[in-house]
Amino acid sequence: MVPAGQKGQFMEVINWLNTNDGAIIGVATLFLMGITAYYAYLTRQLLKANDTPEIAISLRPHEISINLVMLCIENVGTGAAHNVKFTTDPASVPSLDIPFEKIGFLKSGIRYFESGRKIEQFLVNVIGKFDELKQTQIKITVTYKDSTEHKREQIFHLDFSEGVGFSQIGSPPLYEIAKATKEIQKDLNRIITGVHKPIILTEPLSKHHLGQRADFLERRIEQLPKEVQQEVLQEVNVFISKREQEVVKKEQDEKTDLDADLS
Repeated sequence: MVPAGQKGQFMEVINWLNTNDGAIIGVATLFLMGITAYYAYLTRQLLKANDTPEIAISLRPHEISINLVMLCIENVGTGAAHNVKFTTDPASVPSLDIPFEKIGFLKSGIRYFESGRKIEQFLVNVIGKFDELKQTQIKITVTYKDSTEHKREQIFHLDFSEGVGFSQIGSPPLYEIAKATKEIQKDLNRIITGVHKPIILTEPLSKHHLGQRADFLERRIEQLPKEVQQEVLQEVNVFISKREQEVVKKEQDEKTDLDADLS
């Protein structure tokens, strides 16, 4: 059984709740509204973070040659940039092969620049101009808006001297692909037309065939293990020496017979 004192306290709590139920409901409603507003704020911030453009501007060497410098504009953010505008300082650089004022997107801007998009524009071939370009500092200011119409501004300082010491190893992939494609086209053309370039010999045909045979045997020997190669070469050397002796002896015998006939 519940003691009388505790039962009385319990009834007092019940009576208080019944008396103040309106206030309790109001407080609970305000609390739920606060939680809802907080989650709405978090959702908005999350959506905003997933829809934030970010423009990057840089100077990069072209794949074909490090002497060809490209101006690269790309959106590395997660959202699209709207009404992108560019301002260059100085407005013009005389040593550039393509002046700023003739580059369309720098002059007129970009209305819609989606995430992940990249634009590359050739600027200059630095051969013979690099010392002058190293002294040139270029500042590009870019302004744009995100999907919420919030205006953003970024400033980039481009420096040609950062390319000092760059080197290129091997042939560019595009060049190798183009070269291989050209060779394939030649082979296909020969197969289709059956036309081959004539071979012009500068030596007797028999000597040419002998050379081809020797090259073939040499390639076969090179495919053998090193120790086997040595054995084969020794055997070939012994065979050749033996044949040389036979040839010399035959020539001597023929000469002796000829001398005998003459006498």
